[in-house]
Amino acid sequence: MNGRCVLLSIYVDEDEKLGRKPLYRAILDFLWEKDIHGLTMFKGVYGYGPDKKVHSTRLLRASENLPLKIEVVETREKVEEILPELEKLLTRGMITVTELYTICHKKPPCER
Repeated sequence: MNGRCVLLSIYVDEDEKLGRKPLYRAILDFLWEKDIHGLTMFKGVYGYGPDKKVHSTRLLRASENLPLKIEVVETREKVEEILPELEKLLTRGMITVTELYTICHKKPPCER
């Protein structure tokens, strides 16, 4: 068993922009620049937010504005360090931080 980390989850819509750049791309670039050791981005097949507008993949139709989730496993200290700047990037969306306990990781960020 390796140690304690947090799971940083960032939820945004695929078509959301920050200036002319896709918001998700701006977030990925930001996390790269902040030396986050790894992340995974998931594309949802269905989702809606507080406005109840449904975003989904549809058979025989191109996908429209699908929900995206970016996940990072990092130390609590590192996540707390980047959160204020990360929050400023989001015009819409949600950020969550969840306590977790890693069982197996080849190079765990929690033991640096």
